[in-house]
Amino acid sequence: MVTKKDKKTTIDELAIIINEGFDGQMDYMKKEFNRINGRFEQVDGRFSALEKDVKYIKENLKSAVELEKEVEYIKNTMGIPALKKI
Repeated sequence: MVTKKDKKTTIDELAIIINEGFDGQMDYMKKEFNRINGRFEQVDGRFSALEKDVKYIKENLKSAVELEKEVEYIKNTMGIPALKKI
């Protein structure tokens, strides 16, 4: 009876074993790459939404500052004293 310990592995068998290991590793790496790529796509989508939000805030902040200046001008013209800032 030939046991595993007595059996000699040939170069061809060793090459097959190594190749199977590489194939398994490549499958794992492809799966992980696809998973990570999906996460990056989600992050890209979130950044796009943030860019739109920041643009909206900047536009409205500029309008608010202009409105504040106009109110201050009207108050000065009408002689209304400015409120004390806290």
